[in-house]
Amino acid sequence: MAKLQLAKNKILETSWIKKLNNYSFMPVIWWTLLLVLLAYGSSLLKIKLTWRVGFIFIVLNSLISYQVGKVITDRNLRKYWLLFLPIVFLLVVLSRYAKYNLVLIVVYLIMEFFCSLKGNLYKN
Repeated sequence: MAKLQLAKNKILETSWIKKLNNYSFMPVIWWTLLLVLLAYGSSLLKIKLTWRVGFIFIVLNSLISYQVGKVITDRNLRKYWLLFLPIVFLLVVLSRYAKYNLVLIVVYLIMEFFCSLKGNLYKN
């Protein structure tokens, strides 16, 4: 475990990663990369289809999209960043998965949008 922590600190202290993390939009990109890694990693690890779609694509990726919406709101990023994660997932689906997974793009966009409302959902 100590070796893992040491490797993590070594990576985070790399100068180019520090420069990248200075940009306010980088958490959106990191969360999106995690989504891509989960999608391709689940396929490479030969996780069954029901677990991949049910747990990873619906549950975990919806949580990631909610977090991306929260990051966009907290950092006052422009609203077009809401489209970044769904577009990247579209490319992942078109390259590897069945077309019915395209419905999840709408789910992710809705999750990001709801989080970006800041609790103003029912106010006039």
